[in-house]
Amino acid sequence: MSRQGPAGRYNNVAIGYNNTGSLNGANSQAEQLKTLRCVFCDIDKPLDAFSATQIQKATYNPYAPPSFNAKKKTISCKKCTPAQTTHLTCMLCSKTMPLDKFAKSQRRNAEKARCIKCIKKREEEDVWASDPDTDSEDDYY
Repeated sequence: MSRQGPAGRYNNVAIGYNNTGSLNGANSQAEQLKTLRCVFCDIDKPLDAFSATQIQKATYNPYAPPSFNAKKKTISCKKCTPAQTTHLTCMLCSKTMPLDKFAKSQRRNAEKARCIKCIKKREEEDVWASDPDTDSEDDYY
């Protein structure tokens, strides 16, 4: 049994490399985008008008299934992208407050958001403490 060296042979390492030392086609800039069209303002804009996420969404992904690349993407420029929400309005007390006054679960649906104070007040109320209704099944006989 012959020993090949400490970690095996390295003769085939250069296979696939070109004369410059890089892989063939590894850095090819196939179909480099220069502009994108915003779906909201319907204007062709340069790439610096879009976020990196939007640019990545628009570019061809060779690892994605063909149906993903064939779909029309909804890409919006930075001006048409809405700003992050910093305040919400409570639907019970109608006060506009910063996000830290709302539970994380309440922040998901801005139209139905309830502040922490209103939620606690609602929990403290005893729902079953009210007088029973005067209508009963006996009245119908």
